[in-house]
Amino acid sequence: MKKKRILSMLIGAALISALAAGCSSSAGSSSADTSAAEGASAGVPAASSDTNSTDSSVLRIGLDSDPPSYDPADFNSSRATLACYSCYDTLLKFSEDGTELLPDLAESWEQVDDTTYVYKIRQGVKFNDGTEMTADDVVFSLNRIMDPDTAASMSYLFESVESFEKTGDYELTVKLKYPDATWKFVPATSPCTIVSKAAVEAAGDEYGSINSLTCVGTGPYKLESWSSGTEITLVKNENYWGDTSTQLWDKVVYSIIPDNTSMALAAQSGQLDYVHILGFEPEVFEMYKNIADMNFTTYASTTSSYIALNCAKAPFDDVNLRKACAYAIDKASIAQAIGQGYAHVSKGVPMPSTMFYMDEEAWNNALDNTIVDYTYDLDKAKEYLAKSAYPNGTEVTLYTTSSGKALAEIIQYQLGQIGVTVNINEMLKSESYEISYGYKLDENGNRLYDIYCTGWLSDYLDPIGYLKPFWSSKSIYAGGANQAVYSNEEVDKYIDSVYGLADDKERAAAEIEAFRLASEDCPYITLYDYDQPFALSKNYTLNEGPAWFWNFQVTDIAKAE
Repeated sequence: MKKKRILSMLIGAALISALAAGCSSSAGSSSADTSAAEGASAGVPAASSDTNSTDSSVLRIGLDSDPPSYDPADFNSSRATLACYSCYDTLLKFSEDGTELLPDLAESWEQVDDTTYVYKIRQGVKFNDGTEMTADDVVFSLNRIMDPDTAASMSYLFESVESFEKTGDYELTVKLKYPDATWKFVPATSPCTIVSKAAVEAAGDEYGSINSLTCVGTGPYKLESWSSGTEITLVKNENYWGDTSTQLWDKVVYSIIPDNTSMALAAQSGQLDYVHILGFEPEVFEMYKNIADMNFTTYASTTSSYIALNCAKAPFDDVNLRKACAYAIDKASIAQAIGQGYAHVSKGVPMPSTMFYMDEEAWNNALDNTIVDYTYDLDKAKEYLAKSAYPNGTEVTLYTTSSGKALAEIIQYQLGQIGVTVNINEMLKSESYEISYGYKLDENGNRLYDIYCTGWLSDYLDPIGYLKPFWSSKSIYAGGANQAVYSNEEVDKYIDSVYGLADDKERAAAEIEAFRLASEDCPYITLYDYDQPFALSKNYTLNEGPAWFWNFQVTDIAKAE
């Protein structure tokens, strides 16, 4: 896959809304995103005649948009997790709570020295086309992600890699350029998804696209059909290497319903068995809670919502203006208005407490004493505004999607109290990825927005999964997640030091210092964290946890006893 293809492949798969519902979600339904559901009664699409949810051989899942593709190079969204992961496997996988690594396509592994890891590849595994998976396929898959021409969305996780080498018929050796304590997590993430070398080479740039439907992996299911904006169907992989008793359904059908309210109505009418609820609309949550045949459940996630202030251009290149706006934002009222009991106000850092497991005491102490927490204080807001280059206020543009309109309007009102006029630019979900990740720039080469409401789900249960993408200057590029376009050499120094520290407490100390320094510059305004909800038919059970984003396969869903 060449770089020129990456934007077109990602249209309709906005990462921000995928991970944290973009700028959160509105407190009501969003009529602007219902095009795919139009024409059906009450916005609910009619169930396909051959895949009715009463058929126990079919599992029906709700999906709010198409995945970017079935190519693992594009797997960086919850849509890919839901619709694509069941077709593939990774080298390792996370335990349910995300704190342990377990075997998958690699049956064992060891760290030989500070920069060398050896993985024993499982023998006898077949791809869904019946061909055997070999170490050649493994090396090919990993090198393909590292190749700049592939433009893989998660290639940054391979930044420390020197080489991937086949060192035995079923052995992979990974050499790092320098010690990297976070590498141990990477084999359980999507860049280490294994594909068939022969299938990818045969399909070329079209691998995984809706045009070719080429999807050759080792997972329990395989892609059968894909109708853009309507439906995706997976069928059993008859060559599955794992526990075939977990392949409960002949088919898994994804109904694509962009609007959250319409999705809930589809579940209410019995057309869906499972919805991992993307978007934060408590009123929609209440709809799911009232469905007699479904259980509504939440679990502690690694997701956080916050505001990015574009530090690379006026007016937010002024630190005093940034601090004025931070003090003008009433996080508690936002959490109540948007969250209605489901959101938890973030304190100091835009990162949930699920990330503190390495040294929880140190993190809590820092949040209480050293990391700046910009709590609502209009007097302080006006004080910093007076110190800024804009003592009489200024005008800024906030970008959001329809699902974030309610939050945007609250921010508009709260900043208006100190004379900062917020103009809301409501963009399409289909363009939010390009805008928020710096593919679309203005005539001066700057990102389009002044303010961007956003969220993040960590790459793994380590705070560096927040720090590196959003606070490091190395993440400022087309496709980079540093949406505040924030740069501080001292912060970079502490972020970079984390990779060479093996001791958890030492790593936590470096991460805390990076956050402390960055908090003084206020490139982001923390908002809230929330538990991730999902709704599931009472006929089934599913234990979701913080590692859901990397681990989910439909085989995790079991029949209720």
